[in-house]
Amino acid sequence: MYAQIIRIALKPDQVDEFRELYEEYIIPELAGQEGYKNFYLLLDRENSRAVSFTLWTDREAAEKSEETKLYLEQRAAYPLYSARPEREGYEVPVWK
Repeated sequence: MYAQIIRIALKPDQVDEFRELYEEYIIPELAGQEGYKNFYLLLDRENSRAVSFTLWTDREAAEKSEETKLYLEQRAAYPLYSARPEREGYEVPVWK
């Protein structure tokens, strides 16, 4: 299993629009990706920050998702960001 984490700084007045973009476009697109397992969106409204946490069967599946329409959907959110997103990946050796 592999986890992909994206840390996002949002413009303060764009938090709700960002959440809606994820609900309406990005999550449905994620669900159709090969190797997709699960997704969580964490919001810190007070500080206009978000963390996208996605689980994949393996690293290759996570990286392949960046080559699809999903990556373009995520880029559509860039005007809502106050800084460039930070992407990280981790092996998940233990889960229950």
